[in-house]
Amino acid sequence: MQQVCERSLELINTADLQQFSEVTLRELSEIFRRAPVAGLYENRLLMLALAQGGALHYENGERGLKDIDIWAFFSEGPSKPFPPRARWTVDLGPSKFGRHPDDLGFTGRRMDILGRSIPTQAGEQPEKSVRRWIEGWSGSAVALRQKPMFAIFPKAISGLRI
Repeated sequence: MQQVCERSLELINTADLQQFSEVTLRELSEIFRRAPVAGLYENRLLMLALAQGGALHYENGERGLKDIDIWAFFSEGPSKPFPPRARWTVDLGPSKFGRHPDDLGFTGRRMDILGRSIPTQAGEQPEKSVRRWIEGWSGSAVALRQKPMFAIFPKAISGLRI
């Protein structure tokens, strides 16, 4: 029986980051297929990052995990930006984190996936491009820099604080 609780105090480990990445990549594949503007970015993914409360919980294990917020960053370029106001929700599925009581119909924690197309420089590491964007003054950048953020994809930088 899946545990139902407001916040899971189970710690997030590297295997969990990998699971978050895999679930997000599968959902993005569906998003690219269904949403024409998002589909323009199918081959432009720079990085996935765990953000907001989940990142705080990963960092210190004290906050508890209410939901899982994943940000997908894409290299800008197509004629239209990645849909900046879109938020996709997906079910993590059964896991040690249980399920939030308000997420009826889910078998596990809710994952929210948000994305942005950001400027990059030739040869630049993804984390550097994302850090530069976070230093900007968009509402999302300002909000994201209030809490830690950790890369979960590509695998080579998974767990890196951004």
